[in-house]
Amino acid sequence: MASKWFPVGTDDGKGWRLDIVSLLAVIGESSMEAHSQALTSSWTCILPRIIPAPQALLKPSRPTRMPQLPSQVVGVHNGTNVPTLNYFPNIIHPIDQQRAFSFVVFEITHKEKAPADSLPSTANANSSKKESASTSVDRGDLVGLLIWAFLIPDGTAVLALGTISLASSIVGYASWWSPLLTTRIFPAIVPPGDVIIRTREGAFILVKCNEYVARELYTGTEECEYNVSTQAYRFLVGLGTFLLMVSVVLLGNCNFTMQAAIGVSYIVLNGAFWGISLLKKDKFWDLSAYEVEDITPNDAKNAHLNSADDSANTFEGIASFTRTMWYAIRETKRIDWVKKSGAAPTTPQWDKWLTLAEQEARDNNRTWDAVQQREKIVGQVDRVISHDAATVDNPDQLVPAIEVQLPATR
Repeated sequence: MASKWFPVGTDDGKGWRLDIVSLLAVIGESSMEAHSQALTSSWTCILPRIIPAPQALLKPSRPTRMPQLPSQVVGVHNGTNVPTLNYFPNIIHPIDQQRAFSFVVFEITHKEKAPADSLPSTANANSSKKESASTSVDRGDLVGLLIWAFLIPDGTAVLALGTISLASSIVGYASWWSPLLTTRIFPAIVPPGDVIIRTREGAFILVKCNEYVARELYTGTEECEYNVSTQAYRFLVGLGTFLLMVSVVLLGNCNFTMQAAIGVSYIVLNGAFWGISLLKKDKFWDLSAYEVEDITPNDAKNAHLNSADDSANTFEGIASFTRTMWYAIRETKRIDWVKKSGAAPTTPQWDKWLTLAEQEARDNNRTWDAVQQREKIVGQVDRVISHDAATVDNPDQLVPAIEVQLPATR
């Protein structure tokens, strides 16, 4: 009865056929794209292996920088302003995990203390990749499948596995890169490298660090330094594409046993890469060169929450952008970064409030009613009545001078 509904056996006539198994070799491109940059930053990318969707590495061009996120990053003392947050600091303190109107203070230093008149060591100035567990899995699969193909024997499977693993090695070598961080080349006397990060949701992150750390992580460029030239890359990608096409044809001509084994291997690998994508990015990168400490003052913690005491019904007890910005000004005791990054509107009323906030911060008045004062100084002109008694809004008083753009993906 079952033979009427399902194939029986493995013969070419009425039995099960796995010619479609070659498709499994190219499925899973989205997972591979998420891992491609981390995967090719280690020398292990040149080792022969079978990886799902190797065509994810067959790109006409290579990225010149690490991925960045839109934000306002400004130097508290030096005024350097960049509109994006680099990749590695976003691993250290992910801005997408910051709640709206939250405020945190981090102190980041190099673990290895360098002499005052010398530059940090190369180990401190570069981040290296931790070897992924999937690296051992895909190499183990390749060895096991090759041994099985020799024992059966199945020469087509041996050639298919050889060409697809060779293609991954060639493309891996073509894409092999290492991060190149910006470092100071002249040890001149400079102000502290403290930076403020403002997110689109109105959260502020204050990072206390020296100029070495600031340039490496925040104000410098995280460039990709490749081991082969662009011309050589294009040739190797073309060769890898040819080998991949040959391997797909060969996979469709393996015997049933090897097609089943290879199909199961690719299913397992796709599942492994999907599972690895659930891990945090700090599991793939070694940032142990930096010492990170959360030093947020107690009276600034939980800035994103309304106060639970008697001030809950007042302006100061409600979480707001103004209150969080005051917390940042209170810790930096400066307002130049506010104007440079466009965190506040550029109006005379806001300038007056900022000047007053800076004075209160320098006087160490931590309980200053910043939001109430904003209402008195700025709120009085929030709405203007024209001659015909129509209400006119003043948007210049209500939004930051420079707004943070939305990220392309989440």
